[in-house]
Amino acid sequence: MTQIGMNPPLSLWSINAPPRLLEQLIARCVMVVRLGRGMLAGLVATLVISLFMILRLAAGIMPWYNIVEIMNLTAQSVLGTPNSIVVGWIIHFLVGTLIWGTLFALLAPYLPGSSETRRGLVFGLGAWLVVMLTVFPLAGSGMFGMGFGLIAPISTLLGHIVFGLVLGATYGWLQRL
Repeated sequence: MTQIGMNPPLSLWSINAPPRLLEQLIARCVMVVRLGRGMLAGLVATLVISLFMILRLAAGIMPWYNIVEIMNLTAQSVLGTPNSIVVGWIIHFLVGTLIWGTLFALLAPYLPGSSETRRGLVFGLGAWLVVMLTVFPLAGSGMFGMGFGLIAPISTLLGHIVFGLVLGATYGWLQRL
């Protein structure tokens, strides 16, 4: 019972709106949550592979092969950005979080695999193929980064496998919350 002059609290179900409108509103909310999960999972996966890369470079393992520098070179070539490792890091995190995270959230229901982790692995392999056919050639390293030798496609494949597994596992964990 409400007091005089007080409006009763509104709930989504008490709104006298057509059911179709409510369905659309709920569907949009669900999509926003799904995309948010994808971006958060993408951020976690990007942080994990970044940590591996920093540790590898700090240990002096393949110091000539720096993915962030390749992104910097690609940005210079395609966007005309200044030569800056900061630009490379920004692109690295934007791609991993916004692009790959969002795409995974949109594609996960359609990817093969019995779990989100397995779907993440499939997604990581697809992302690797896209990078091999676009980013490396744009950076001047040739298809599959062969300008760096065979180590480029192999190490990048391993990185994308880790990225995909972490992306899928994190996304699945977030769905269960």
